[in-house]
Amino acid sequence: MRLGGDRMQRRRHERYGLTRRRGVSRRSFGIGLAALGCAIPIVPSANGQNTRVRRIGLALGEDPEGGGTVFRETLRELGYIEGHNLVIEARNTNAAADLARMDLELVVVQALPSALAARAANPAMPLVIVTGPGLVSNGFAQTIEHPGGNATGIDELPPGVTARRLELLKTAAPAVSRVALLSTTPGHGGHELQLADAREAAAKLGVTVKPYRATSLAELEQALGVIAAESMNGLLNFQGGLSFVNRQLIVDFAASHHIPAIYQATVFAMAGGLMAWAPDLVDQHRTAARYVDQILKGANPGDLPIRYPSRYYLTVNKTAARNIGLTVPSALLSKADRILL
Repeated sequence: MRLGGDRMQRRRHERYGLTRRRGVSRRSFGIGLAALGCAIPIVPSANGQNTRVRRIGLALGEDPEGGGTVFRETLRELGYIEGHNLVIEARNTNAAADLARMDLELVVVQALPSALAARAANPAMPLVIVTGPGLVSNGFAQTIEHPGGNATGIDELPPGVTARRLELLKTAAPAVSRVALLSTTPGHGGHELQLADAREAAAKLGVTVKPYRATSLAELEQALGVIAAESMNGLLNFQGGLSFVNRQLIVDFAASHHIPAIYQATVFAMAGGLMAWAPDLVDQHRTAARYVDQILKGANPGDLPIRYPSRYYLTVNKTAARNIGLTVPSALLSKADRILL
């Protein structure tokens, strides 16, 4: 009777998938793993070997050009597959500090304000900065060539870039003589570097420049009002997340007051701005993914040189020019990488 009872018990277990001839069934073992979830940082791969699951953070802001998608695609090309050997904790830029406090291997931030917030929350968290003006002056690196800390990335403020924007504005609109320098640059150094660059170029171009700085939407609206009241007839927009988010406000202001303006990102021209001289933000996300790959493979962020954008692209919006009664010189149009009709 005992032998028969054991046989019946075994059959019941087999019927419900609880046992197999050799140990626990694959089904029940899989259920156990699923219940544990991300608590296990190693998963079995197709060849039977263990695969380490990497966990990173991504502080993702407004992304009109699809840089975040390219970032993920590049990681996949490098062998990191979400849901298999990679977990990306994605949050908006305002939650960069929360990401920095999580148990992650590194955090990728899209802009300087997020980098500042993440560092304040956890100075030890490795950072990859997609774009940020003045990474040395803001203390993220000792030098461009050898950061020396726990951050690396792309600095959008190489020497001369602001001067070049002012030159392009003067070429597009020769009558410009009083240029407002609209700055929403956070942190330290970025504003001062751009201001010095612009002032040096202004002296050579025969124009006067005046800075208008804002750190909030209310201050930005107030600055635009002062620019109009002081009859500035040109506008150069400095690097800054606040202006990027409120680009339509700035573009519409320049259009309504017939002020020729040049911007730091292509999306300003796409929003109706006159012109932009800007790097490829999508490519910067691709570069950031390669930094992530190097760090996950053991590189120290402080040993990875910070990069400047390899190239800047000129975009001219001819409709915006017509709307303010401006004819852009053909010589300048011939140099444009993109003309919006």
